Amino acid sequence: MREADAASAGGRRGDAALRRGGLTEHVYEHIKASILDGVFSREAWLPVDQLAGQLDVSRQPVMDALKRLGMEGFVSIIPQVGCRIRSYSPEEIGDFYRLFAEGEALVAEFAASRATSEDVVALEVISAKIGHLRRQKLPQVKLARQYRALNRRLHYEIRRIARSESVTEVVERLGDRSDFFITTTNAPIFADRLNAAHDEHEDIIDAIAHHDAARARRVMKSHIVAIGDRLQAALRRATAG
Repeated sequence: MREADAASAGGRRGDAALRRGGLTEHVYEHIKASILDGVFSREAWLPVDQLAGQLDVSRQPVMDALKRLGMEGFVSIIPQVGCRIRSYSPEEIGDFYRLFAEGEALVAEFAASRATSEDVVALEVISAKIGHLRRQKLPQVKLARQYRALNRRLHYEIRRIARSESVTEVVERLGDRSDFFITTTNAPIFADRLNAAHDEHEDIIDAIAHHDAARARRVMKSHIVAIGDRLQAALRRATAG
């Protein structure tokens, strides 16, 4: 093969790999969003062929996406059988929330130390939307979904304000796992805790506004631990029944 032809072939292979990578990323994001939105119940089998058909792709991008989700702890891949939503014991969930609470508490501490007045306003705007949501008469599923989106925006903003990417990138991924546990436990945690969570958010924002790092850490830790406690209790009730 001539050098020019080899270079051209190599370029085509590189472009094809790039397209496959982008396609797999699209499929991954779609399946992950479906999992976090509660499309699949706890321990449900994921229909690979159906997913491929819905997304108009071959099986390979779907399988690649599921492998990634498996490494991230969202699904279990059983060789020669299939792929299902991964389940965790109440003890594992409790352990996770102890870790997650420490991470979010550290982020809140950093945010309280580094926030500007503009940062605080950004938090107050999102919190006001959550406050408005708590007054809406919406179906529980829709209420939970809208709250989850606003809750993630608020916590993402606190992480931005912390200005510590090495920490916040890790904690953001833990936030995905938290949403996964809430969704797959099939307990209406978001809807049930909306009022209490909003009050806790307001307390955290007040601590950040007053640069009270110790209070921001304390309230945030309690805020996250409360979610874990409710999930453990709900899962124990479900497994006992």
